[in-house]
Amino acid sequence: MRLPVLDSPERMASEAAAVSRDLATRIQGDVRTGRLDRGMFAVDASLYEVEPVAVVSPRDVRDVHVVVDFCRSRGLPILGRGAGTSLAGQTVNTAVVIDFSRYMNAIVSIDPDSMTARVQPGLVLDAFNAALGRNGLIFGPDVSTSTHATLGGMIMNASAGAYSLVHGMTDEHVISIDAVLSTGRSVHLEEGGGTPDGVVASLMSGVADIVRPLAGEIRERFPTVRRNTGGYRLDDMLDQVEASTPGSLDRLNLARLLAGSEGTLGLLTEATVRLVRAPGARCLLVAGFDSVVSACARVAELVGHGPAAVELMDETIINGAAAQPVYAADVAMLPRVGGATPRAALMIEFQGADAAEARARAEACRAGVELDPGSLVLLEDPEDQARVWSIRKVGLGIISKSGGRRKALPGLEDCAVPLERFAEFEEAFAQRMAARGTDGVFYAHASVGLLHVRPRFDLADLDDRSNFLGLMDEMLDLVIDHGGSISGEHGDGRIRSRLVRRFHGPDIWEAFARIRGLFDPAGLLNPPPPGDDPDPLDNLRSDASTAEEPAGDTFFHWDEGGPLSASRACNGNGLCRREQGGAMCPSYRALHDERHVPRGRAAALKLAMEGRFNDGRPDWNDPEVEAVLSLCLSCKGCRVECPSNVDIGKLKAEYLAQGYASGRSPGLAARAMASIGTLGRLGSALHPLPSWALAVPGVASVLKRFAGLAPSRDLPVPVRGLRRRLKNRKRVALPDDAPKVLLYPDCFTSSFEPGIGVAAVDALQALGYRVVVPAPLGCCGRPAISTGQLRTARSQVEQTATALGRAVDDHDPLAVIVLEPSCLSAMHDEWRELKTGLDRQLVERLAGLACSFERFLVDRRADHPNPPGGFESDTLHIVHPHCHAKVDRSILGEGLELLGLRRVDVLDSGCCGMAGGFGYLAENESLSRRIAGDSLAVAADRIRGAVLVAPGTSCRHQITDVYGQTVRHPVEIAAAILGSNSVSSSNPC
Repeated sequence: MRLPVLDSPERMASEAAAVSRDLATRIQGDVRTGRLDRGMFAVDASLYEVEPVAVVSPRDVRDVHVVVDFCRSRGLPILGRGAGTSLAGQTVNTAVVIDFSRYMNAIVSIDPDSMTARVQPGLVLDAFNAALGRNGLIFGPDVSTSTHATLGGMIMNASAGAYSLVHGMTDEHVISIDAVLSTGRSVHLEEGGGTPDGVVASLMSGVADIVRPLAGEIRERFPTVRRNTGGYRLDDMLDQVEASTPGSLDRLNLARLLAGSEGTLGLLTEATVRLVRAPGARCLLVAGFDSVVSACARVAELVGHGPAAVELMDETIINGAAAQPVYAADVAMLPRVGGATPRAALMIEFQGADAAEARARAEACRAGVELDPGSLVLLEDPEDQARVWSIRKVGLGIISKSGGRRKALPGLEDCAVPLERFAEFEEAFAQRMAARGTDGVFYAHASVGLLHVRPRFDLADLDDRSNFLGLMDEMLDLVIDHGGSISGEHGDGRIRSRLVRRFHGPDIWEAFARIRGLFDPAGLLNPPPPGDDPDPLDNLRSDASTAEEPAGDTFFHWDEGGPLSASRACNGNGLCRREQGGAMCPSYRALHDERHVPRGRAAALKLAMEGRFNDGRPDWNDPEVEAVLSLCLSCKGCRVECPSNVDIGKLKAEYLAQGYASGRSPGLAARAMASIGTLGRLGSALHPLPSWALAVPGVASVLKRFAGLAPSRDLPVPVRGLRRRLKNRKRVALPDDAPKVLLYPDCFTSSFEPGIGVAAVDALQALGYRVVVPAPLGCCGRPAISTGQLRTARSQVEQTATALGRAVDDHDPLAVIVLEPSCLSAMHDEWRELKTGLDRQLVERLAGLACSFERFLVDRRADHPNPPGGFESDTLHIVHPHCHAKVDRSILGEGLELLGLRRVDVLDSGCCGMAGGFGYLAENESLSRRIAGDSLAVAADRIRGAVLVAPGTSCRHQITDVYGQTVRHPVEIAAAILGSNSVSSSNPC
């Protein structure tokens, strides 16, 4: 069967319409053929962009069969996909994409006795290991993308990871696979075929007939290094055929052939995998070096001491992580070389039955190698080890962010060579790059001789393109000379497809084609790029192959290239799809939908701004893009946690603002949120009239219905304001020269929760500070920014910053204390980035003075005039950090501990789900509560009996709504501890 030609927009649209019309009603899962959905799945973590025909998310195996039968009837290619983290381009294609990650992601069963488990392909590795941990088990291979990588993707790519020295590759842990072939047949593949039916028996004999005559060629051509994913594993198949009982194929396991086949032989629907015992303890030895080559030269010696892993990262990764606030403290834990950050580091992990055994092995290594003791750090605490490992795990995303026209490119990064030639190979590779006028980034699974090299080139430059292709050929020769593999981990995909033919030779290449023909006679499954010698630089993503567009008339200041360049900065690594730890991405964690993850939103914004659907002109009013952005909570998790710092909240605000500038209007609820400060001050001035009005039966319900607010939410009601509460309070006697601080009167503290402001004044005065509380200065602009009303925000910021600047000039405070984290982040981020008429020096001065109460407490711990002195409490205090302040989550704990609390648990929780006005909207209420349940599940069983603490007003209201618990601001805790509730006052100006 010949596949249809799908390279014209008309034919693609026709086939997409057929899928939508004829397939959507026949399956329980989702069928999406919209232009943005196809655009989102056109990219993965590689260089490529290939638009699919449609995206299908099946709910079960029956759905998979229906999709395959439909595609076979129309000759449509099929591509199975998990998290889309491929670096070689094997998870993008002109095909019907079957997304297994959304629904088919369950653990079918775990058998602790046999140490096996049955899994569906969309299951995420970290979620799998979390469940296995209850039985003291883990899945051995540990890829760096474990927070979001799926088991199906790992199996079909034969992934490995840091511990392959001990556990090998994923295919070695596969016992059996259930798959659907492109013929529509289901097959169960295991050693000996189980009780093979006619189809499986035919496949087994066919494979045997292909590999037996090529035994000599296979033995000569296939590398013997521990890491090889190139082509189909004919060497393994030959071993199994030859190990079988004469006259049988009882040792042949075709599941091991499908593993690593990159979705070209069958669609995995379930797998039985082998498990291993979790180590009792780990100890991490980190060694610093002055160069990559000097680090590589010591690997073989270190491996001789029996570590479980030896990982290499170079200065690009280390320095890139140091520049990220969320990882800077982790980098500080690395050893120093000559008093400076190392130019390369080796992470050497030892495991043992207990901490003493793990430490003893690490100490034996430290004593047995001749390294400068000052360049070594030994980490025993599991949290410290995890923090250092996090640098290595996010390294891919960090190096993909590298600035300038030349980017660190994948494609030559998968070389595996014998360990004894590892350093020699690294040095030769570096010389080849230098000869072509560039350098590269080095990182490695050094323990098994696998070196990841990313040379820096600009693929929009013709000379650089030529040099990149030339270096690929040189790399191939270099690998062959060193007895290695060109595909040690990330697979062949598109980037290495033409190298595979040269590496293996024509006879084995023909054998690969025959193997494929056995399983997929119609050639439907993830078909290769057309042509006998495909160009690896065809179908590049727009950000890799074209110059960046100049910035237009924007509301925010942007780096070169404007918001389009910012959206293109997403390299597709998929960290935003992680389901545990950190803040991002709350809507994805609840919905498992690529539309509602930063990677998908970045793709949608890029397509709209590139004018893909608007005759080449940016489209700021696309309803599909708005739908994609509608569930972004502007939590800023991506801004901080994304290795490339793609700030979807900022991009969303710019996109909506551009749309409003063209004539659209924000909704009533959005306009009301942007005016919350004005409404609050008015209501507070009229207190208690608003409370009386809302107490009238039916009034609140009518208001909620009119504004589109959730019926179950209590409306925030203005009360007697902060200034009025402070006006008649008794003043605290303080020395004339007492240091002065200014308390910023944010909208909610001023009008809705003035008790928190009073507590802040009490606590600060008890510490010996004179507190200035100016009259309400205006809104910080956060609500207007979050809803894209940037003209309104600009006016608010100009007014508020000007008034705050005058108050600062009048009183010269040590700091401006900001109680609401979202207001503080506006001052630190958006006030600097929004285009306003403000003097830049004023903005920078205010940003430098603004800090949270906890940060002020910690930073000035040495000179508090009146420290708490002697107070201690064993009561458990559970702290939920606000999304905009999660990078400073440790400061929350430190601040409370300084006050004398001995049991403080600062949660690694995600977004609470309220996110300002998001959770108040009727259309978002269910999702908002679901997000809260996901985020706070880590502490749900401990909430009763603990004191709950949250600095964010939205967070406090959400926790109260969902859990019915009272939540306190940290300054309320401080005021109570400092015992100043009855005597404090302010000195308002």
